[in-house]
Amino acid sequence: MAEIIRNRTIRPSSRLEKSKNYKIDTKKVSANDILIVNISHESNPFFRTYKFNGNDIAKKNSISFKVNDFETSLDINWSGAKPINLSENPIRNKSERKNTKRNTSTKSFNDFGQTDLKTSFEPISNSETTILILGTAPGDKSIQLGEYYGHPRNRFWKIISKLTENDLPIEYNDKKKLLKKAGIGVWDVAHSVIRKGSLDNSIKNEKPNNLNKFIKEHPNLKIIGFNGKKAEKLFDKYFERKDKLTYISLPSTSPANFRFDFDKIYKEWLAILIKE
Repeated sequence: MAEIIRNRTIRPSSRLEKSKNYKIDTKKVSANDILIVNISHESNPFFRTYKFNGNDIAKKNSISFKVNDFETSLDINWSGAKPINLSENPIRNKSERKNTKRNTSTKSFNDFGQTDLKTSFEPISNSETTILILGTAPGDKSIQLGEYYGHPRNRFWKIISKLTENDLPIEYNDKKKLLKKAGIGVWDVAHSVIRKGSLDNSIKNEKPNNLNKFIKEHPNLKIIGFNGKKAEKLFDKYFERKDKLTYISLPSTSPANFRFDFDKIYKEWLAILIKE
């Protein structure tokens, strides 16, 4: 059984209508898999995770959801399959509980799903990957964009461009190509966490990714760098360090790491090249 993750962002700014279908590719989902669909919104604090049984979608090329945007609330309706967690609607506090009793026809952004469950992306890597950078789990902005280190003040991509002596790409696909060309892979230690917001010290109930499998499938891997202390702590909690690999502690590129300015972080990150 495998968990297959799809991330979609609702983008009204690029669509002519407020109500529109969004397709989810299910070609690679088998009967024994679980499909996880993370849905965020480009400008509102909305995030929702849906799960589907592989049996329900294994023979379908895609499923879709329709978004009804009511400005202050969203309504999402699925076609092609029914989520196994459709009835979930976490209520945060007493006032929200009262609001739900008064109006059960529509759900506000807060009522409907600023969920605390955060799920990692697929790794960025190829057969030439020699360096793996491990974070903890995607932050809210990254999940919203469907991109690693998506927060505009995160310094990760700027550091990578300087380390590789390349201009900083604008498009995310070009950023991924830069990583692969440089032999740098990116993933997170945690497959899923419970976390309010994006701060690492708020992480609870984490479940690790299969990093042992990743290491086995990347024989050219030489270095694992931890993007922050929390990533290293989680790794050591679930995995043993291998003698053939070099492990490097790196200062977090997160904007929350205000103790390190860019130049100081960059000098520390040079270690992944010096020790290669």
